[in-house]
Amino acid sequence: MAKSKKISTGQLFGCESLLGCIFQSWSPRRRKPSLPEKDHRAKDNLPSKSSTTVTNPKILPRKSTDTSSQPKKSDPQKPQQKQKSDENLPRKSSDSARKSSDSARKSISSGSSRTESKRFSLNGVMGNIIVKPQPAVKADVTQTRRRWEGKPVNYRLDPETLKKMGNEEYCRGRFGDALVFYERAISADPKTPTYWSNKSAALISLGRLLEASDACEEALRLNPTYERAHQRLASLQLRLGEVEKAMSHYNEAGKYTETKHIEQVEDVIKCLRRCDEARRSKEWNVALKETLFAMSYGADSSPRVYALQTEALLHLQRHEEAYSVYQKGTKRFEIDSFIKIFGLSITSYLLMVGAQVYIAVGRFEDAVTASRQAARLDPSSEEVNAVARKARAVASARLSGNLLFNASKFEGACVVYTEGLEKDPYNALLLCNRAASRFKLGLFVKAIEDCTLALSLQPSYRKARRRRADSYAKCK
Repeated sequence: MAKSKKISTGQLFGCESLLGCIFQSWSPRRRKPSLPEKDHRAKDNLPSKSSTTVTNPKILPRKSTDTSSQPKKSDPQKPQQKQKSDENLPRKSSDSARKSSDSARKSISSGSSRTESKRFSLNGVMGNIIVKPQPAVKADVTQTRRRWEGKPVNYRLDPETLKKMGNEEYCRGRFGDALVFYERAISADPKTPTYWSNKSAALISLGRLLEASDACEEALRLNPTYERAHQRLASLQLRLGEVEKAMSHYNEAGKYTETKHIEQVEDVIKCLRRCDEARRSKEWNVALKETLFAMSYGADSSPRVYALQTEALLHLQRHEEAYSVYQKGTKRFEIDSFIKIFGLSITSYLLMVGAQVYIAVGRFEDAVTASRQAARLDPSSEEVNAVARKARAVASARLSGNLLFNASKFEGACVVYTEGLEKDPYNALLLCNRAASRFKLGLFVKAIEDCTLALSLQPSYRKARRRRADSYAKCK
């Protein structure tokens, strides 16, 4: 068997092929051109160091421009003669490797220069396509002036620019967006009273009057002579029913105060005075009428006026209307903020009226809580203490009567409900519960009377209507 010869890389991939040449010239493991096995045996036949053999394939010699040193091209018509000896084999492989690597380097360099010319061409020419130069886009503030609707907004602007953007949104009626811009301006410069005043205007338009009042007071703290803030705070105090404070701020507003503003404050003062007189004399129709006049003159968001109206409706046995009015007047009821703006006495009065409303609609636990808070704020008021006792008595009567009714002790339940009605004769829930006890005892006529009275107090009381229907059915 013939001995197996070692096959070089060039022979494996083929030196004449482009892949073999590139691999042979760029392989990091190759230190010198591979020689056939015969040449390793006979080192005397190797070419000298002055020949064109390249020791490092990564550093290729430059191509000489001298035509005398270049080999002559063979005539393509004449066939090349075969070399008889193997001395030129290593030279042939090294020459072919050098030529192929030169051609590969030229192709790579030409390709990279071509791409660079495409990218960085000064005249804008890419091959056959002429690229027109794009005009430079200037940064404009209007591009960042996007409306606040979940879109990104550039807040790295000066506070004045943010204020102007907020003013534009305010003029469009977008008060929530305007409030966002004003708050951003305040965070950038919290010592400018204009931003606080504008924030209060946005809050007023959103119906958040208590927060608007705080913003106006902060603006006046920064600049006590700020007339616009005085006028804005005066209008706020008028709407909240604080007429004395409104008058004092109107006097400080200067050119922003008009005669009609003073007249509005005076009219509200007269209405509130008449309400107090009607309340003391228990003329609840007059009190109800004066509260409506006060709202029409400008005190349309006054918790005090709403409480007076609620109390008048309660005494006129219009419980459902009283409950809705009280809910509207104390929509954002916070004890601390109310004490800060209205004081202890008015806040205690609001809680006392709330306890009476909760008793009327059957929310006895809420009534007890509100009455306790009112008594804590004004412990010397006999009226507040009386309402607290009434709330506890009615809540206890309802609880005890329900326990007896569930134990089928209908006579005892009827007695307990009657004791609770002595504290509050016009409580629709206790009347309906006593009607149920009387129905179980066979007192259908009296059950009908209790249900009828409960429905006169609360016309939408379905349970009382159903029990009255059952009582009518038993009476045939």
